[in-house]
Amino acid sequence: LSIRDHNGEPTVANLTFRDAHGRIFPPQAKRLAPDLFFQPQVYRADSSTVLLPPGKFEVAYSRGPEYRVRKKQFTVSTQSQATLEIKLERWVNPVEFGFYSGDHHIHAAGCAHYEIPTQGILPADMFLQVKGEGLHVGCVLTWGPCYDFQRQFFSPKSADLSEPFAILKYDVEVSGFGSQALGHVCLLNLKNQTYPGSEGTKTKGWPTWTVPVLRWTKEQGGVTGYPHSDMQIDPPGYARRILERHDKNNDAKISRFEAESALLAKPFAAIDTDSDHHLTSKELAEIADRAGNELPNLVLPSMRGSGAMEIFVSVPEGVCDFISAMDTGRIGEWNTWYHLMNCGFPLKVSGETDFPCMSSRRVGKGRVYVDLGTNTIPRLDFTEWCNALGKGRSYVSDGYAHALQFTVNGARPGFDDVQLSVPGKVQVRAKVAFAPSLPKAVAHGSLDPAEGRRHSGDTRILHAPRNDEVLEGGDRLVEIIVNGKPVAKKKIPADGAIHDLAFDIEITRSSWIALRHFPQLHTNPVNVLVAGKPIRASRESALWCAESVELLWDNRSRFIAESERPAARAAYDRALARYGALAAESSE
Repeated sequence: LSIRDHNGEPTVANLTFRDAHGRIFPPQAKRLAPDLFFQPQVYRADSSTVLLPPGKFEVAYSRGPEYRVRKKQFTVSTQSQATLEIKLERWVNPVEFGFYSGDHHIHAAGCAHYEIPTQGILPADMFLQVKGEGLHVGCVLTWGPCYDFQRQFFSPKSADLSEPFAILKYDVEVSGFGSQALGHVCLLNLKNQTYPGSEGTKTKGWPTWTVPVLRWTKEQGGVTGYPHSDMQIDPPGYARRILERHDKNNDAKISRFEAESALLAKPFAAIDTDSDHHLTSKELAEIADRAGNELPNLVLPSMRGSGAMEIFVSVPEGVCDFISAMDTGRIGEWNTWYHLMNCGFPLKVSGETDFPCMSSRRVGKGRVYVDLGTNTIPRLDFTEWCNALGKGRSYVSDGYAHALQFTVNGARPGFDDVQLSVPGKVQVRAKVAFAPSLPKAVAHGSLDPAEGRRHSGDTRILHAPRNDEVLEGGDRLVEIIVNGKPVAKKKIPADGAIHDLAFDIEITRSSWIALRHFPQLHTNPVNVLVAGKPIRASRESALWCAESVELLWDNRSRFIAESERPAARAAYDRALARYGALAAESSE
């Protein structure tokens, strides 16, 4: 194989081989690493080989979503070795604008990976996946499965096989042990992976709630966040909780008077479909199901899963840098993020795949593009990249949609706030680009999920049969978001070209501003502070966060070790007090 990048440099490519009958080669059922049996493609570097039987073949080749998918026919003879030349083509290059891509959450063991003949796969195998998808950074997180074997690859710096612009870094996801019952956590840029008292194991010493391990990570200069952050809603459970907490006369209904103390998903009249001045369990569940497809919404998360549950406590404690997106339902991910930002917290978003658990198709299905401010650096530094991720100098994407520039009065996300002495207009400027060809799938928003809009963007399950169909061209709706709500929008053609956008946005109070295309793309925000006042965008957001804290304690506190429960209860109480104060300071 001769594999050349768009600039003529040798590289790694994503290659899918099919014979004249459409059968995949090498046969998936017989694969061992570096070829993975659960992927149709293989990854190969320049000058490497692939073993194929004699016959006619077609290869589809690319290097991730920033590249065009091309196909080529060739024949393998019985007489001599064949040579196949691959020349890759980009349709966009974010590095030209100073953005370097990464996937902060991938695994070399567990889920779809095998445990025999090896316990997961090796760094060299993961590096091919990362480079072959055009990622600059891949964070391989050791977690519960094969923990004892995989932790040997940890280093406080990038893996030795890393290249100047293709970095592999082994870190930790607390999942399958420790505090997983209160939410999984991604611990990035660790200098030490051994929690005090754990003795290098996953079975002893780890806290049973997330705040202590996040604080430990921050103390060693790490960056922290929660993965797969759509905590999902449970409409019947939501209805039961409203009744349990607010049905004072036990008549199995909520009156207008009783509803005054409840945080409802919609105004009372909108829920009271039969106009009898009472809300039944059926009416409450139905409105939760409908409102859960809106962004933002006030339906409480179920707090019975493994997502970002304790984020409502760790963010006020100042030990959580980011919430993850791009691998679970987009509304659930972004809804939690919006509400916390509406409270004025500096929470950022980062993009992940959770390969091969949420999606086993490829790494970088969800990704983050980090702004390092220049395209002329001699090599990537992981710590610098990771710190910029934690500061929100980035946008998240599926790789088929890009915000190559986004500024508010010249300020970029994660760098500076905009200061206004009085309310007024701000100038929003952006450069966006959308792939001319997009896979037809729920994960990319090009196929509507039968289960409802809140599942759009989800990669956890197959919402429809697999297919090779693509959506050619069309328009993409770009929105400017202020405090969680769209205030301006424009349709942009998906033609692979870079399009300039300009908006003048009226700001009446301290606010956060971002750009999005649902469900493929979201920038981190730029804060606009009016008269030096903090962001207090929504009283309802603060109350929603407080309700989430209480629900989490009710549902999951039993999983916190008894010896740790007093400290946890104190942190939960501090969070509740903080949200109460924020609600009182908010005008809406």
